[in-house]
Amino acid sequence: MSSITKNSAIAFSSQILTFALGFAASIILARVLGPEGKGIYALIVLIPALMLKLGSLGIEAANVYFTGSKRYEIKDIVSNSLSSGILLSSILIFLFLGVFHLDIFQNYLASNQINPFYLWIVVLTVPFSLLSGFLVSIFLGKEKITIYNKINIFNSTFQLILLTVFLAILKKGVLGAVISYVLGIIGLALVVIILIAKLTKITFFFNRRLLKDSTKYGLKAYFGNLTQFLNYRLDMLLVAAFLTPASVGFYSISVGIAERLWMLPGAIATVLFPRISSLKDKEANNLTPRIARHTFLIIFVLALILALIARSLIKILFGSVFLPSVMPLMILLPGIIALGGCKILTADLAGRGKPQFGTYAAFVSLAVNIPLNLWLIPKWGISGAAFASSVAYITASLIVMAAFVKISNTSWFTILLFNKNDFQDYKNLLAKLREKRKQMSNRFSFFSRN
Repeated sequence: MSSITKNSAIAFSSQILTFALGFAASIILARVLGPEGKGIYALIVLIPALMLKLGSLGIEAANVYFTGSKRYEIKDIVSNSLSSGILLSSILIFLFLGVFHLDIFQNYLASNQINPFYLWIVVLTVPFSLLSGFLVSIFLGKEKITIYNKINIFNSTFQLILLTVFLAILKKGVLGAVISYVLGIIGLALVVIILIAKLTKITFFFNRRLLKDSTKYGLKAYFGNLTQFLNYRLDMLLVAAFLTPASVGFYSISVGIAERLWMLPGAIATVLFPRISSLKDKEANNLTPRIARHTFLIIFVLALILALIARSLIKILFGSVFLPSVMPLMILLPGIIALGGCKILTADLAGRGKPQFGTYAAFVSLAVNIPLNLWLIPKWGISGAAFASSVAYITASLIVMAAFVKISNTSWFTILLFNKNDFQDYKNLLAKLREKRKQMSNRFSFFSRN
């Protein structure tokens, strides 16, 4: 538990910094572009993000699993990742070329004021994004959490610098945001390749057995990840279809703020996945519920605080023009809490080699999400989209909890209800923090005397 806590703390601290940098970037985008421009940009970058999910085939998850379990050598995993990335991204761009010329897609672009040239610039970064995702997952599998977090911090810092230059200083509007995005993706890919080269020799060949096993494992997670991504972002595409780019801009702020609450469970899940791969079931059955209880409590408290300050926060940071984002944000919070806690359980199941349960939950969630969005967006606007997403997230959470309870032979109460040992964890943590503060104070006193 102590190493999990330490690595999670490192990951969470990194995510706090990444959050601050990303939030600053969001403020620049919103302040400079306004609701309509923010909505147009959100849709432009959403399309290649969907392509990436379609083309990944779950290789990131497979890389974490096979690196963590040490079933294959790192050089083979790297080589397969590079070869797969180039092949898959080429197929994705070719398919997009076909979709691009469809009348229905052209009408969608025109109705949302999306410049086709801007979209193509972003789409051509798909190979860089796919390679980065495949290779970064190897660091996770090796539990090199510090390197993984440094990569994320670099990415957020570089993006913020680029946005400051092209938007805040040069005033290039949506084009400036697109250029910043493209340069950021390319820069990230180069950094990741350099770091991987220090880890192992880079070669290009296919290990057929690894390819078969990666595809077999990856597809278990792939459909779930793809479906979950649609759960997260399909509502935005439907808002664009039914409403206006400005509505997309408002809703993107609501979603962007609400999903920041997933930083903590995301950090823990990142650390837990490779760790569970190396643990026996009995150890995992004791560890995961304990972590899940803490996560549910913390994310609930953070959501409560956010609900109290949401209106003032949006008004101060993004401006009064974005106040329509407040209500959808509030409606999203119950679903964010539920799914945030269950990210821990999903990571546990994936670490046991059973990522398919996340897939089942995602499929049912999407089956709930789509009809609710189609019904509620025309009636309630972006608040309807938020309500549909919140219900879908809660549905997925209940399914994942049921699967974990059955597989781990634990109870629902074990996952959700605190006990006296949990309070002792907080006492121990506070004691450690006090001890560290005392040590730092003693060091400061020593240097002051000398």
